[in-house]
Amino acid sequence: MAQIRDVAKRAGVSPATVSRAFSDPGKLSGETLERVLAAAEELKYKPSSLAQLFREKRTNTVLVMVPDLANVFFARVVSGIERVAAENRYNLIVSDTGDAAATECIGVEMVETYRADGVIQLGERPLSELHPAGLACAIPFVQAISADPHGPHPTVGIDDRQAAASMARYLLAGGHRQIGVLAGLEDRLVTQARLAGFRDALAELGLSLDEGLIEYGPYSMAGGEAAAARLLSRCRDLTALFCMSDEIAIGAIRTAHELGLALPDDLSISGFDNIEFGKYCTPPLTTVMQPAERIGEKAMVLMCDILKGRPLQAQHEMLPTQLVERASVVPIG
Repeated sequence: MAQIRDVAKRAGVSPATVSRAFSDPGKLSGETLERVLAAAEELKYKPSSLAQLFREKRTNTVLVMVPDLANVFFARVVSGIERVAAENRYNLIVSDTGDAAATECIGVEMVETYRADGVIQLGERPLSELHPAGLACAIPFVQAISADPHGPHPTVGIDDRQAAASMARYLLAGGHRQIGVLAGLEDRLVTQARLAGFRDALAELGLSLDEGLIEYGPYSMAGGEAAAARLLSRCRDLTALFCMSDEIAIGAIRTAHELGLALPDDLSISGFDNIEFGKYCTPPLTTVMQPAERIGEKAMVLMCDILKGRPLQAQHEMLPTQLVERASVVPIG
């Protein structure tokens, strides 16, 4: 395979001139550029794209930080990111951070050491918490799913509060008043937003939330199974469970079956996310659809705009949700 020095010798120029012909051809005379390109074609020389990227201090790589890659919803968001990345010739590094701040800080450092060009954060921590420069940090950063829609960096997500309120209203319209809440982890912004939406719907009817009807736990099937077991063991008169994710709801369905409850006649269960597994539960899961793949696509479009120096079409994008009615929720009374 021909090397840069072989082209230089054939064209009668220096290796630096050959390099310039491919990286900054406007600096060469027409005659010199023509000689270099002719020699390169004759020798079938192909310049090193890796070397060019190194000189330009870019990698064409974006880091995606995921709190839990085993979670189906996050995987769907990454799928959307991948689609747009491929269309724009960007590579992805996907890091399962386990929602650990130390791991996310290391990820941010990858941009400063030229191992990635930017970061898409699917966790809740903003860049100001992950870099010593705080708000002054200039690293290309997009936050998706759960983020401050008024912060300094671009975000993509949904209105969690309003979406949760829509499901709560649906349960209340069906006559349910003894509703248990299987929330996610208590310190998460998304958990508090969805809890606020549930309270909003209750307040519209002059009702308030009994804190004893809330169980917190991981956003997972195992977390939902355990949380449902704790809640149903002490609250026997519940008619419905408001679950803050489909995975939590699927775990709760398993617990309910093990306790001998007939679903949905004895207990209605609702979810949130509209993952594929929900359609195949027994009974199929009523849920809130949030557009996971579209969130990922929008996040990567924003990142491409930042990296290519284009003006952002929108700094903060809020995508619509939809209530999906299936058989796991029925009216009572």
